[in-house]
Amino acid sequence: MTGEKRPNPKIRAVREERFQMSRPEFAALINQQGIRMGENTGCTARVIATWEDGEVALPRPIYRRILTEVTGESMASLGFSPAHTPVRPCTTVTLDKLDDQESAVDRRNFLSGLTVLGLDPERGTPRKIGSAEVRIVRRTVSQLKQLDERMGGDNLSVDSRRALGALNRLINTARYTEGTGKHLRSAYGDLAVLTGWLSYDADRPQDAWGYYNQSLYQARMADDQEVEVHAYAQMSMAAARNGMPRDAVELARMGQRLSARHVPPRLMSLLALREACGWSLLGDSRETRSALTRAYGSFDHGCSDADPRWIDFYSRSELDGLAATCHADLGEHDVAQRLTEKALETIDRRYGRNRAWYCVILAEVHMQRGDVSQACAVARESLPLIAEVSSTRTTARLGAFRKSLRTYHDDPNVRDFLAESEPLAA
Repeated sequence: MTGEKRPNPKIRAVREERFQMSRPEFAALINQQGIRMGENTGCTARVIATWEDGEVALPRPIYRRILTEVTGESMASLGFSPAHTPVRPCTTVTLDKLDDQESAVDRRNFLSGLTVLGLDPERGTPRKIGSAEVRIVRRTVSQLKQLDERMGGDNLSVDSRRALGALNRLINTARYTEGTGKHLRSAYGDLAVLTGWLSYDADRPQDAWGYYNQSLYQARMADDQEVEVHAYAQMSMAAARNGMPRDAVELARMGQRLSARHVPPRLMSLLALREACGWSLLGDSRETRSALTRAYGSFDHGCSDADPRWIDFYSRSELDGLAATCHADLGEHDVAQRLTEKALETIDRRYGRNRAWYCVILAEVHMQRGDVSQACAVARESLPLIAEVSSTRTTARLGAFRKSLRTYHDDPNVRDFLAESEPLAA
């Protein structure tokens, strides 16, 4: 699951020699400083270990700011270096390259593109706008998507909602041509889908549902079927995970019907996978397997120039991971374990939140098979990943797993894991 590691003796020396602290003590110091800075970091001894052992080449921005505040030194002085970012296969659009040293785009500068348009609430709305301003809006949405890959939904959902409000004011008060208006509404639909996802990841499902509906509304006004299908795919996922499996199936099918005239294979694969997730929760193994067969068959056709720009995240690892959850829902734990392990071995390391999510799922599978010790061992691997992103949805799943361990409180492995994961649970 990990690539080549380069231990970091400098940060270890700072902890051991300057502060004379154990890893748990240093983690507590990080958390205390985070509270003083208005951040809830949930740092653990395991997070410190990932820094010192080289599993994390560069901490996320909040940890960088805290470490600088605590030690008075730069990241280079502390032995950190920018993490290597592999090239993503099947990229359908070229996005601005973001500097890892600054964690893609600093949140404080995220809205700079919209501010250029005069969308700051205190500055009013802009003059007549055209294609150049639409490109700025599109680029801002792309930046937010890339930030989400690294940070998770909790920290970004407020920024996204603010951007959505600014764009709404632009649509309703600025002067533009009919063609520009369609592009603006299409961009709004794209941003609304993303805002829904960020709200969903922050464990606010009702907010997410509202943003998805906004996306559908704007996509239809813009006659943008790509955004409309995207909204159906996300709504299907949200429905499956919020106790509405039949709706999940129908929403996925609506997306399939809408895109029936121009069906890029990967898009059809994702929609079939969303449908499978609904069927598995309904306990229908025949329909689940049928949908999964279609999902894998379509995916194997590979990338297409017609792939929508938003589907870049959908890799074979994501397909295997979600298929594993379907098999777990059906009680097929051997298959679920194999597919989840495969997903974790091949997933792009930039997607820390997804890796954390699938670690917890794999731990649940081991619990369902009665292997409590292995379940704790796997769940332990998720802790530094969860601490590196802000995803209430993932933390809540970890919390549910912790609750499932309560009947095994006499097991020393369980006691150790519960103690180690307590800062995140809190």
